[in-house]
Parts: sequence; structure tokens; C-alpha cells
Amino acid sequence: MIKKIAITAAAMACLMLGIVSVGMASASGAKPSILTMENNVGVTFTKNFNPFNGNSFAAQMAVKSLSYEPLFEFDTLKANTQYPWLATKYAWSNGGKTLTFTLRHGVKWSDGKAFTAADVAYTFNLIAENPAANYSGVPALSNAAVAKGSYTVVLNFATPAYQTITNIAGSTLIVPEHIWSKIANPATATIPKPVGTGPYVLKNYSSTVVQYSANPKYWGGKPAASQINVTYYSSNQAATTALANGQLQWAGNEIANLKTVFVDKNPKTNHYFYAPGSTVTLEFNVTGTGPLSDPAVRAAISAGIDRTALSVEGELGYEPPATSTSALILPAQSAYLPSSLANNISPTPDAAKVSSILTADGYAKDSKGFWAKGGTEIAFTVEDPTAYSDYYADDQLMSNELQAVGIDCTVDGVQATQWYSDLAAGTFQTVIHWGAGGSNPFVQYQNWLDYKTFVAPSPTNASADFGRYQSAAAQTALTTLETTNPSNQAAVKTAIATLANIMDTQVPDAPLLYGADWDVYSTAHFTGWVTPSNQYMDPSPNDPELPIILMHLKRVK
Repeated sequence: MIKKIAITAAAMACLMLGIVSVGMASASGAKPSILTMENNVGVTFTKNFNPFNGNSFAAQMAVKSLSYEPLFEFDTLKANTQYPWLATKYAWSNGGKTLTFTLRHGVKWSDGKAFTAADVAYTFNLIAENPAANYSGVPALSNAAVAKGSYTVVLNFATPAYQTITNIAGSTLIVPEHIWSKIANPATATIPKPVGTGPYVLKNYSSTVVQYSANPKYWGGKPAASQINVTYYSSNQAATTALANGQLQWAGNEIANLKTVFVDKNPKTNHYFYAPGSTVTLEFNVTGTGPLSDPAVRAAISAGIDRTALSVEGELGYEPPATSTSALILPAQSAYLPSSLANNISPTPDAAKVSSILTADGYAKDSKGFWAKGGTEIAFTVEDPTAYSDYYADDQLMSNELQAVGIDCTVDGVQATQWYSDLAAGTFQTVIHWGAGGSNPFVQYQNWLDYKTFVAPSPTNASADFGRYQSAAAQTALTTLETTNPSNQAAVKTAIATLANIMDTQVPDAPLLYGADWDVYSTAHFTGWVTPSNQYMDPSPNDPELPIILMHLKRVK
């Protein structure tokens, strides 16, 4: 568990002074200081800023937290590191079933109304009443969230919820009751103008660039960048060109030949920090009765993949090959790794293992050289956006590798918008997808395996477990891990081992790579970015870390 940091009144005052002084010193000057950023390419912009709708512009471009903020910011790169945000402290009681937040004073919504405990309680009750809006995986409440006065909120959960503190406090973005209480369908509604507590407000929308201006009512002071431009780029290559030309200052995607095309052009200002933050997997749609519904087939597919080639050729060496079927992020989570699952993935294709698995499962090669059973070949498509040039390259490499071992894998390159829709609807066969990362193993495992939370409430609009893997054993193990007091490390490790072994034997997702949190940035106009020597937060331009990174920036004079 992430250790709760005690924050005294004096320490809080110092934190606030630090944030305000950074912003005010940086924002001085007559001309606006504009920061152009992107975290996604190939997405069709829509004028929708709904944080609960995975198809909204704000969700697909990962800029929800420019407007809406969490209660705490958690540094997923450093264990036990967190920062008070809309809340100043929290406390567990009742054996992990009750969570009490103390809120920050003096916060206002961007429309000028006061932010209070009623808004926080309302947000959690909205999620509880509309499960399809539960994108952050908040566990079930036993009764309604309660505001006690203006600055205290009490959440009572049906079961102990220790392991989900990052879901509850770090990933849930708070919305204003006076706006959202008038919205009938929060999970699908179109929100053309966001009202939040965040450092920025919407200035102008177009289909190619969305402009945000600094929120004059922001509790943290003035951010260094007086304007944020979120710009449309058709592909990673288009973003690369914009970086090289100085038109883009902060990017969250892989850039081919990054050192040559960007860093070497001006080593003093052009930088990147690709922090290892998740496990990238081949996610299988396990529904139906075809070959992909068979764990043995999924295991054979995993054995036939050349992860070294994906790492070196597809990801340009920035993401190392996965080494364990557990899908734990290694080496960061090696303390939880069952010894039987250590280094049990070959970095190159293992044709003998493919043959052994499939032969034992009743398959044989047909006249075309493909593995088949009952006249049905193992044939599937891997779908990813062509704009995601690294994943698309990985797909093509994987197709060639699997064809060579008798598995008919083909590639379907699509628009990013279609990809997101297909994930939500479950209308795909396989995809390469990044993991959820997180400060503990529960976060990724829940994202892959929690059908009850992410699929069941809205089967055609899933927010995770896109492959629709459904297992009573997995749900039980997730519940056990979620409800185990972190002080009982033996029990925590046992629960994690159960989930790791489900990943190994059932293969709902095949681990491919240890994914980078992509972060390319320029210090020509702003300093204060996350660096290898100052890892105060996940460095990518993503939710929910945008507010804390942007408030660390200082304008170059």
C-alpha cells in the first residue's frame, strides 16, 4: 500500500506557497506563454469534455485533468509517494471499509461557485448509481457517500478497499454537483464546456486544435503556461515533424529515431524520459467459441512471438521484452513475482513449445501448414491504429512471426477513433494495448480481469477488460487482494500469486513488453519537467498527472 503522508498545516502552507510562487513568477510578462501538447495521434476531435465517457475528446486525448482534478496525486514511479490535491489527508477505519477525506479550503469551480464536500460525495454517488461511468474502478459503496460539513467526506465500502486507494483518490476526477445533477446520462452525455477545479478552462474548440486558457480562479495560483494548445496530429510521424520544428513542446508517444530527429537538433533543450510504467500485452477477445476462447491456443500464440524483435524493431529499443507470463511490471514488482513464473517467456519464438501445446490440445497442421482442429484453423486479426506507428509495426512483425510457426495472424490497421470504439464494444479479435500501470499490482490485474466492474455494467461500452475475460476465480482473487490490509504482506503476496498464475495458465493477455510512459519535451520555453533525477510524477502528458506537472513548470525568461 502507498503510505499516507502526514501533512501538517505548516507543510500545507509551504506546498501552497511553492505552487503559487512557481506559477506567478513564471506567468509574468505581457505575451501569453503557450504550451502545445499531445498524448494521442489520429483521434478525430469531438466537442465533448465528459470525463465519464471514454469516447469523448477529453478522454481519448487524456486531458480530462486540465479541467477536473483528483483528491490526491500519486507518483506511480516511486513507492509510497503521494501529494495532497483537492484533499489534504485521508484515513482508513472500520477494517478498511470506511475512508474519510479532509478537503482543501478555498477551492472554487471555474464558474466561481465554491467547491465543497457535497461535490465530492455527489461524484462518488454518481459513479455508484451509474456503473457505466465508473472508469476509475471505484469499489462498491455499502451506502451513499456522505458530506459532513463543507470539508469532510466519508465513503463506506461494502468490503475493505485498501488496495484501491489510487482508484478512489488518484484516478477519480471530481465533478460539480450543481452542473452534473442536471445531466440525465452521465456515462454517455456530451459536455461541450467543462466546469472544473483544474488549472485550465476551455478557450476555443476546433477540429484541429483545442485551446485552454489558465483558470483565473485556480486554487493553486497561475500556471507558467497561460495557454495550452492540444493539437491534432495524424500520426506519430506528424508529431515528430512538429517536435523537430519546435511547434510541439510536450508529446506522449513513441518517436522514431528520436535522438537524431529531435534530441541532436538541440541537446540543450530537447529531451525525453521514457519511464517504465506498464506491461504491454496482446489482449485477446475471449468471447465466443472460436480458437481464441481456448487458453491453450492463447498460450501457443504467446509462445510464437518474437518479443526481442518487437522491442528492437517495433519499439526502437525503448521497451524491453516481457520476461514473465505473470504480466507484473518487472523489475519494479519483482518482490511479488512467484519464482515459478520468473523468466518463463522466451525472448524469441519457441516453435517447439507452440507445437507441444497445440498437439496436446488436439491440433494438427493442415495442408496449408496452419494449425487446425475439426477443420477450423487458428486464424485471427490483430487490430491497432495505423497512427500508432510502433504498435502497427509490432503487429506486422508479430503476423510474420506467427505465420512462420503455423498460426494465421493478419493485421488490421484502423483509425484511432474506430479502435477506441471497437475496444469499448468488444468488436475486435486481438489488439496490442498498454497496461494500466499503477503503484501496486492490483491496478493492472484489475484492469485486465475485473469483468464485474468494467464490462458487466455496460457490455457494449466497456472501460477495461476489453477482451471480456470473465472468471469467478479471478474475481475472487481480485476481491481478496483488494480487501487485504497491506500490512499483511504475506496475504498480499498470496493473492497476487493467484492472479499471476491465472495470467500464466489462462492467458487472457499475453505480456509482450515493459511499456514506456512516453514523454518527449522541450526546455526552450519551460523548465521543471519530470526527469530521471527528479521523478516526482509519471512524466507523460496524461491523466491525472497533468495538473501537478503543469504547476511545476517555470517559464524561461
